[in-house]
Amino acid sequence: MTDGPGDREQPPPGWSPQQPPAYGAPGPWADPNAPGSYPPPGSYPPPGGYPPPGGYPPPGGYPPAPGGGYYGAPVLKPGIIPLRPLQMGDMFNGAVSFIRANPKATLGLSALVVTVAEIITLAIQLPMFGAVADIALLTPEAIQADPNAFLGPMFAFLGSALLGGVVTAVAMVVLTGMLTGIIGRSVFGEQISIGQAWDIVKGRILPLIGLALLQALIVFGAFLVPVILVAVLGASALPGGAVLLLGLVLFTVGVCLAVFLYTKLSLAGPAIVLEGIGVGTAMSRSFRLVKGDFWRVFGILLLTAIVVGLVAAAVSAPFSLFTSFGDPTAQVSTGEFYVGAVLAGVGAIIAGTITNPFSAGVTTLLYADRRMRAEAFDLVLQTEAVERGQGAPGTAPENLWRPRNPWS
Repeated sequence: MTDGPGDREQPPPGWSPQQPPAYGAPGPWADPNAPGSYPPPGSYPPPGGYPPPGGYPPPGGYPPAPGGGYYGAPVLKPGIIPLRPLQMGDMFNGAVSFIRANPKATLGLSALVVTVAEIITLAIQLPMFGAVADIALLTPEAIQADPNAFLGPMFAFLGSALLGGVVTAVAMVVLTGMLTGIIGRSVFGEQISIGQAWDIVKGRILPLIGLALLQALIVFGAFLVPVILVAVLGASALPGGAVLLLGLVLFTVGVCLAVFLYTKLSLAGPAIVLEGIGVGTAMSRSFRLVKGDFWRVFGILLLTAIVVGLVAAAVSAPFSLFTSFGDPTAQVSTGEFYVGAVLAGVGAIIAGTITNPFSAGVTTLLYADRRMRAEAFDLVLQTEAVERGQGAPGTAPENLWRPRNPWS
């Protein structure tokens, strides 16, 4: 049974039936606020849809913002570097900013350590300058008549130079460790004094010295072993051409191995200071951090060494002019060798005071960059910076830089 007309549900008041628009009249899309409107043909969104405001980026992502952030987010930079994976320019700029922000702690500490190391080195090498002068005065006939007159002083001088190099290397590793502690604070814009830097690193001095000695042994060993083998082969009955060719091959292999080991161990010093770990753990940690990015790390270290060498040569050049004006055949009694050595030492102190903080800064920032890329450590730094910006006391740097994963 059907309902009658009076039994049907009546429409609400004000309702009127919608009539379809006449032909050629604008459709409902003409009014974007009209219910049920939709875009006209040709105005549909492209495949993938419009990027929603504040939503996910389209395939491929938004381009980075001028400051280096993505999705339009600004990059946090509370200190000397932006808290994101670093480019080489960021490292160089950060190293310079680190010196400018802490001139007393960086340059003062560098001058102190370099001066002590140079005094010890001169004390080791000055007694050998008499032997160098005697060698310079020997004629080829005298050397042929008595080879020991040449070999004895030469080996003594080379030994003193090697010992002086070890002293310098140990001093530089210790200095780098002390400057690393300053950089760990400078990332967040903190400034500390020499005394505070010493408090940070004083418990890590012995591991740093042990690392320096092991690095010198490993790197120099990789270089000296082929030299010793060539000397042994030269004393054998092999033809001179074969010894020369084999020596060239071994020398090349030794240099490549020494460069490889130096690069792989370059981040061990910052790991000892910032992570509070031992020598062996720091060396294996450096190997893992460099893994997968060896050539980039090597290139940055090489360019840093070139820049540091050029600046050091330019600074120390005026102090080396004295030896050029002297008589190259003068006896040691004239004092010119000693005066020239002392002036060269003064030039080395000034050059090292300027360049060592820069070199240490680049190495430490390279360590931070590798942790950002390999361990997403930039998120840890960003979280810490936000908390400090909100007035929180923040995490102590000696705890902040330690890996969350003990096996990393």
